Amino acid sequence: MMTGEKKRKARKHLSTVMSLGILLAGFLVILFGMNVYRYLKTRDHFATVVITDINRREVDKLKGFFNNVNEKLLLIRDLAKNGELSLDNAGALNRKFIPLLKNNSCFSGVILADEKGREYFLYGQGKTWITRVTLPATGGSRMIFKEWRSPEDPVKTWEKKSTYDPRKRPWFRKPGKERTVYWSPLYEFYESKKPGVTASISWEKSGGGDGFLVFALDIPVEQLQKLLAARGEKKGEIFLFNSQRDYFVTASEVGYVGENSRQSEISTLLSHVIQSWKKNDRPADRFVPVSFGEEKWLASLRPLFDSQKVIWVGFVAPEKVLLSDLKKTMFRVDTTDIVVALAGGALLLLLFWKIGGLGTADSKAVVDPVIRLHGYINEGEGAGVEFKSTVRTNLRTGKKGKEIELAWLKAVAGFLNSGGGALLIGVNDDGRVVGIERDDFENEDKCLLHIKNLINQHIGAEFSSFINISLVKAEDKTVVMIECEPARDPVFLKIGKNEEFYIRSGPSSVKLLPSQMISYVLQNMKKRK
Repeated sequence: MMTGEKKRKARKHLSTVMSLGILLAGFLVILFGMNVYRYLKTRDHFATVVITDINRREVDKLKGFFNNVNEKLLLIRDLAKNGELSLDNAGALNRKFIPLLKNNSCFSGVILADEKGREYFLYGQGKTWITRVTLPATGGSRMIFKEWRSPEDPVKTWEKKSTYDPRKRPWFRKPGKERTVYWSPLYEFYESKKPGVTASISWEKSGGGDGFLVFALDIPVEQLQKLLAARGEKKGEIFLFNSQRDYFVTASEVGYVGENSRQSEISTLLSHVIQSWKKNDRPADRFVPVSFGEEKWLASLRPLFDSQKVIWVGFVAPEKVLLSDLKKTMFRVDTTDIVVALAGGALLLLLFWKIGGLGTADSKAVVDPVIRLHGYINEGEGAGVEFKSTVRTNLRTGKKGKEIELAWLKAVAGFLNSGGGALLIGVNDDGRVVGIERDDFENEDKCLLHIKNLINQHIGAEFSSFINISLVKAEDKTVVMIECEPARDPVFLKIGKNEEFYIRSGPSSVKLLPSQMISYVLQNMKKRK
């Protein structure tokens, strides 16, 4: 039988266990409540950061296409200001514009018109080219069509009368601000009857007077849809929106805001998104919440050009998809805290307060390299990410090549001089992990040493604090992940006795001329110090 002393000790131990159990349970309840509060407090900020970051990346990618169109229009305008374009010489116009259409599949037609209603229109038809010259006539216009094998080799000619007047088309604009490109609303092209948009620019004719010319490029809506499909973000829907004409374009369809009849589910969603965005004063720096289809959606719109807020790039996704990473992170933190709390309680129970303290875990949150790697792969190549298949091996010849090493060193220099970024070696252009095994390094240490020596030799050891190099295992293959932060001083790539200056421009590293480099450093890099 148990003696009185033993019973007292047992009760004392039981009391201690119950006290510690209650203390531990209270700690877990408080911990859970704090994490719920932290999640609710962090959720909106996290959603803003995620959705605006995705939107910013998509704007950067799409801006390259629209900038290319603007640059071509400005170039033609500058040529025309010198008197090099004339509506009286179709052959000379063919020589200039047929190569433009041949080399740019996104354009379906080229237009040159004047204030009198005269127009030159060029478009492709199979292996030949068609010009339509429109001349004002009594009661309408006279259209002269010619089919061409080459810029100066017409096959046949035909005419027809029409009420067509280029001055009444959506793209026709009188000269306004200097070097201003105008983007038309969505409309039906006259000749093809297909929907599209037209970018145009106008200028006064040389020699003074009231005369002016308008140059325009037709872009079918299907080309914009291909552009969006190629840039598609897996988490949600990317779309273009014209704020003046209230139409939007997705990878699969075109619609107008508020036109609920005959609209698909995604078009109806975008109508709700844009209407809500307008009611919230058209924000460009935070998300707009929308309830649709028993789900909460988050949307963000950003202007393609800050100086002309007409075309906007939008992104919309379900809230639960965007916040899934936050929930996973919060759950991982909760699990860790609970394990630590249970371990601490077990030690207290086991040692009865004889231990003076417990070790503390490092509170610094470190994202797993494998998660970072897949994040970069999912993001795809752009201003902040580049893929390379090998460190030093030319896949065509199977031999080591200095040109392979210099190619990725240019990317590193470009990231350092720009906004930073990540270079993944062992990932091909399609985003598939192929590994660096074909580089045939003896071991991982030799691989890291080789890469560090190349960076020290061609970029400089003084920039090593801005570069983090790691080897990551993914799909049973090894990938080199080089993560760069923006450097505070200009970074030059040393190639032999020469030094070259690179920056990131979209998914490419671009070499700047000395004058361009000076301007770039003064405007951008001095702000980092």
